Parts: sequence; structure tokens; C-alpha cells
Amino acid sequence: MPFHMEKDDSDWKPLSQFLSEPKAAAAGHAAPTVQRLYNRDLSWLNFNDRVLNEAADPSVPALERLRFASIVSSNLDEFFMVRVAEIAKIATRTPNYRYPDGLNARQLLSLVREHALRQKALQARYFNEILDTLAKLGVRLVTEFGEASPYDYDIQARLSGAKAMLCRSAESPPALQSQKIYVFVRFQRQYALVDLGERENRLVELPPDGKTTVWGLADRWVATRVRNIFPGQGAIEAFPFKIIRDADLGYRPDEEVNIEEQILQGIHRRRGESKVIRLEVDAPSYSEGALFLASQLGLDSAALYRFDLPIDLPALRKIFEAPASTRLRYTPVRPQIPRFLKSKDIFDIVKSRDVLLHHPYDSFDIVVNFLLQAARDPAVREINHTLYRTSRESPIIEALKEASRQGKKVAVYVEIKARFDEAANVQWAAELRQAGVKVVQPMGGFKVHSKVTRIVREEDGQQTVYVHLGTGNYHPGTARQYTDLGLLTADAGLGAETGVYFSTLAQRQDPSGYKDLLVAPGNLHAQFMRLIREEIKSRKAEGDGRIVAKMNSLVDPDIIEALYDASRAGVKVDLLVRGICCLRPGISGMSENIRVVSVVDRFLEHSRIYCFGSGERQRLYLSSADWMPRNFFTRYELAFPIKDPHIRRFIVDTILGKSLADNTKAWALQPDGTYDRVARAPGAEPVRSQAIFEQLAESQYQGTILEERFSPKKAEPRPEATPLPAKEGPPAAEPPPAQAARPGADGAAAAPPPAPAPSGPPGPEPLQNAKETA
Repeated sequence: MPFHMEKDDSDWKPLSQFLSEPKAAAAGHAAPTVQRLYNRDLSWLNFNDRVLNEAADPSVPALERLRFASIVSSNLDEFFMVRVAEIAKIATRTPNYRYPDGLNARQLLSLVREHALRQKALQARYFNEILDTLAKLGVRLVTEFGEASPYDYDIQARLSGAKAMLCRSAESPPALQSQKIYVFVRFQRQYALVDLGERENRLVELPPDGKTTVWGLADRWVATRVRNIFPGQGAIEAFPFKIIRDADLGYRPDEEVNIEEQILQGIHRRRGESKVIRLEVDAPSYSEGALFLASQLGLDSAALYRFDLPIDLPALRKIFEAPASTRLRYTPVRPQIPRFLKSKDIFDIVKSRDVLLHHPYDSFDIVVNFLLQAARDPAVREINHTLYRTSRESPIIEALKEASRQGKKVAVYVEIKARFDEAANVQWAAELRQAGVKVVQPMGGFKVHSKVTRIVREEDGQQTVYVHLGTGNYHPGTARQYTDLGLLTADAGLGAETGVYFSTLAQRQDPSGYKDLLVAPGNLHAQFMRLIREEIKSRKAEGDGRIVAKMNSLVDPDIIEALYDASRAGVKVDLLVRGICCLRPGISGMSENIRVVSVVDRFLEHSRIYCFGSGERQRLYLSSADWMPRNFFTRYELAFPIKDPHIRRFIVDTILGKSLADNTKAWALQPDGTYDRVARAPGAEPVRSQAIFEQLAESQYQGTILEERFSPKKAEPRPEATPLPAKEGPPAAEPPPAQAARPGADGAAAAPPPAPAPSGPPGPEPLQNAKETA
């Protein structure tokens, strides 16, 4: 029976009226009427949805699905640490500020919470499906414990280092570390906190059950056993929890305090003192204890999150890494070393022709060998290098240190502000200084994000410059997880301009005066705007305007408006944007000639490729930079031209072409900011671009225009090498006092890496996350 309202209360209506109204038909992707830009943070959450879809896909091997589920969690944690923390500051400090899409910060925070809750609800469902599938295939994760469990002894034995603290209800909790697992226990007038130690401790390998490997969650076991741990105290409730803190280090580049000291102080604050952004509880409901804990941490209910799945899924990575049936994982990719690079001196090869490397399909060992050979070559006089991120035990660092010990002039810019790698990079800088390497003073307010190595070699009394330029980091681990491109070249123009670039870094100057390179914060933004406008002019004059670009994120409003102008002029624009995209495609009168595709597959798409025009006037650049304001105006970035017509054609026709044709792992952006799976036409063959690239590398690129590089070929003439003036290299500087080297496996005394084997490691390391690691 419907509820009856008072006649004088016109704002109330009978519930039956709502129930009887027919539901509106499902709307299509309606074109926005006002907003020209989609919100960057909501767009990022959509990207994480696409990662989650890989966890949901039953065609993906079960352990790979678990890996993707953990990536979703680590992605979201970092998103809160960085973006949500920043939005919360804006909401407090400048509440009237509006983002380019029209939202204010409080509205955005509300939408972020709504999306995150929806995303995690789906993740919980898929996680349970994954556990069921794994159990049938011989891998079991115990997440629930009854009054008595056969695993009690084993779990308790592993928790000998756990600690507990009792607090009165009126007392604030101690400083808690970000992203660490704790267990909260509520009593009548007090509460307890249980510290399990390192994050990895929460996952315990248990005795196998026949052929089934068994793992247990120690945090959930502790929450179930609190009456045994705290006997006679009347525990009311218990649940695992973790907090997320603001990741901003809060350093000030204009202060007199050394930047490195500020960074280290900021890291300490980030771990246990910075503002708490989110409290996540593993509880059956938003209980009184959860609300009490949030209050004790100074949080309102909007910062309290409860999900129906275990917290901190990235800590489950040991399950993925443990031995298991091969059918539970993707077939390992073996990064290839092309035959022509195995038998000849790499400098002879690069001097005769440019070499393109497509990682992870081409082995990153080629780049390591390039540096290692330079370190040991008596003809090499100078090495310049930029380092943004590298691996824990880095052959790149060892090669640079060896080069210095061999008496070569080695100068390195180590970016100590690379987020979440700050401590490691400060230590790398210290080790390099101790080895005699000149470590260029940090830029302060700017990050050096470019990926470039410059080697000067004396040949017949002249200097020849060899350069490696890349789209990804000098990190052997992520080079097996991310798709990136690198160029080895002895082009005289690029050699000279990279010398100017390193001199600019050493002298802390604004970059200017480049002909081949596009450089931020100098001309990169203006040149991309010019290239887009040239396609508009060409379309109007010749009818052949064309733009194809691949990047991680598209945010810059000026670039987006220029692309809208190109679309209105009839220029065909194809964009491969893996993550954030603030552009709205497919809107009549604004962007109907723009298509945006996102490929999400086993490897993180990380290469940046920018192609303008076609035929003789085609211009192709690879870059370390996305189309974001930060890349244009607060970072030192490089975009470098591909001059070799064969390499240019391979990148355009094969890498860009196959990625745009992907109908297996590709998503198409719709005008309203949502994504639809790219539909495969009836009868069409499946196209999975990453699988194609793997097959091409294994076949030594047969059937492509790069096939000729494996055949004997007379070297095409290059411009004669000329001596380079000494001023183009970074000037020498007095190194700071030596600091103690890091002990143990990461110490300075590590042996140089051996020469690479014909093929790479058995497969990619498990991804930590699908974040922008640049």
C-alpha cells in the first residue's frame, strides 16, 4: 500500500507514483553541451577500471588475474596519496576554485569516493571469483578462520615479531605508518593496536594440502583470535586496517637547506607524520570501532572506506611469484637480442645506421651493453647520462662507476625528486660521487625526466658522439614490464644538441637554440602546437592533414583545443592514450574526426610517439613527455626526431598501426568519458597488438621494413664526424664529500654485470602497479 502524504505538503509525492513511472530507455553516449574537457581524476579512475577488467577476464590466466587485481589496489593507494591529497588541500584552501571541467574540489572528492566504492565493490566480486578458480587449480588462499583452525600453530609461529599496544579510549593512537597493516581491537574503555611488522608478514605460506599450495592472511587470523591474544578483556570487535598518508614531501627548492636533506626529511614525514588521507578497514560493516578509529585519526566519515575484500592486495605478490603450473601465468616473453647486435662492435653498427629498440620485445641488455662497452672502451672519453629511476641492483649504475674508475669523464643527472624513488636516488647519487662521477646539482623546482645517454668517442683524431634516447627509464626491471622505445644513433646533429642539453643541465639554464630536439621547458609545447597547426593548414590547402599520437596521458588544455581545431578543419586524428584523457572525442562540430583508443594488456603501454603529416613532409618524434602541463612547463623533457625513413615507417605502420587495429585488448573512449571495448567486426581476425610485437621480435622482424637490418648491407654515408668543442660537455665540478656506500647486495663493490645471453630472462617480473613511473 502506498504511503499517503499530507495535502499541504506539496513537495512529497506518493511512493507509488515513482514505482509506476516507466524507466527511461538506456541512453547512448550523449554529447556534452557545455564541458569541453573531461575531469583528469575521473578519467584516471576510468583507467583503473580498465585494469580491473583484466582481473575480471576469464581468458586471462588465473595468477595474472590476481596480479591485475593487486595492481588496481596499489594504483588506487597511490592515487589517494597524490591526487586525492591535493584535491583535499584545494577544497580547504581555495573552495571556490573550479577545475577546467567545471567541478569544484568538494564535488570532485564526492565523485571520487563514489567511483572508488563502486570500483572496489567490483574488485571484491572478481577477487572471490579468482580465488575460486585458483583453488580448483591448486592454489588456495585462506581468508576466513573458525574457532579452531589447523593453521593456528603455523601462523602464530610466523608472528613472533608482532607487537601490540594498549591505549585508553581518550588517548590518540601512536604515529602509524602509511600502507602498513595493523589490527584494531576495541574493548569497553580502551583499544589495542597490533603491528604485524613488515607488510609481507601478513601473507603466510602454510603446509600444502596434497598438491595444493596454501596461503593464509595473518591479519585476519589475528582479528579472529583476539580473545585468545587478550584473554579476559572482553574484546568487542577487531578488524585489520591501514592508512594512506599524503605523499607530498613538502620540500622548498628556494630554501638554503640542501635539497637532498629536505627530501630525506620529507620521506620520514611521509611514512609516519604527514596528513592521513584515507582509513581503510577490513570489517563487516562501518562499525562503531571503525568510526571511533577514524575520529581518533582526525578523519571524517568521507575518508573512511570499507570494502568486502582483504586490504592491501599488493602484499599477495608472493603467491604470484611462487612456483606454480605454467597454465596459471602468461607464457614468458623472452626479450630478444637481434642477431646483428650479437657478433659486431656496437659502435661500428650504430655508426653505420640508427638502431630502434622496442622493449620488452627487444632486450634491455642491449642498452646495458652499450653503456658497459663504453665504460671499458679506451677510445671513449666522456659519458653523460640522465637517471630518473633504476633497479635495486642496477647494472647501469655499475657501468657508470666503472667508467669513472677507468678514468673517463662521467657526468650524471640523478633526479632525486622521482616520486617514491627519492631515497634510492639520493643513495645512488652518493655512490656515484664516491666513485668519482660528477653528479649534477639538482634543479630544485624542476624535474629532469628525459632519458638520454651521450657517449663521446675518439676515432682517428676526431670525436664521434653516440647517443641513446628513450621513452622509458634506465630500469632493467620495468623494461621487462613496460612497452618503450629507444634509439641508438651516431647522428651528428643529435650528438651536438644532446651536448648542449647536458651543458644546459649542468649550468642550470633554460634550454634554447635547438634545431632537431624539442625540449621542455623551452620549445616543446610551442612546437607541438605549431605541428598541429601545420596539419590544419595542410588540410585546408592540400586536403591531407593527419595526426597520430601515442602517450600515457592527455591533459593539456591548449593541446586539446588545438586538436579540436584540427578536427573541425577535417584533420583525421588518431590517439592512443593509455590512461588519463581529458579530450572528448566524437562530438559533432568539435571532435567528430578524433578517435581515442586505450590498450590495456599484460605490459604497461608506456612509449610516447607523435606523428604529424604523411609522405615527404611526415614528422615523427619519440619522447619522454606526455601531453600534460607538468611535462611542458615543470620538467626537463626531450622529444627527438626519427630521421631514418625505414624506422619511421615501421613505427607508423606497425607499432601505431597494429595498436590502433587492436580488437582484443583495446578500448574506445566515448564522448561522455566512458570506455567501450573495441568491437571485433563479424568474421574479422583477432588482433592483439602486444602479441604481434612479441612474434615480430622472435622472428627477427621478418616481413617488416626492419627485416633488412638483419642482412648484410653497405653502410649509407653519414655526415663526416667533426671535433666537438669542449664547451658542449658539462663543465667539471668539485664533487661533494664522499658518503658511505650502501652495504650488502646493493653495495658499490658489486661485480659488473656479465655480457648478456642470446635471450633475456624467462619472463617479465610481476608488475607492482600500472602507474606512471616515467
